Amino acid sequence: MAVIRINDLKVRTLIGAYSWERINKQEVVINITIEYDASKACLSDKLKDALNYESVAANAVKIAGHSRYALLEKLTARLLGGIMSDRRVQAAHVRVDKPHALPQARCVSFELSAER
Repeated sequence: MAVIRINDLKVRTLIGAYSWERINKQEVVINITIEYDASKACLSDKLKDALNYESVAANAVKIAGHSRYALLEKLTARLLGGIMSDRRVQAAHVRVDKPHALPQARCVSFELSAER
């Protein structure tokens, strides 16, 4: 099993349950880990045989960038669902960080995982 990691993908989005959070976009940081069988790609050295991490990242940016969710839970679930819709993915883990959510903390994070 192979692992792809996308670390610290930054996206500006509307996220939050409070009215003041619904006015201006704020940054979230997305971390994605994907497990899949990369044996075909390892042998062929062809992109068509690999799970394209550029497409995964672009889809995550699109989902998060258009978010109007109140909760990190909903955004994280939506990101994970998009990744798991690719049948080649055997397992995935998504963490969404919301910097400055608490004045005393660097960020608040929410994480979800799924596997087949």
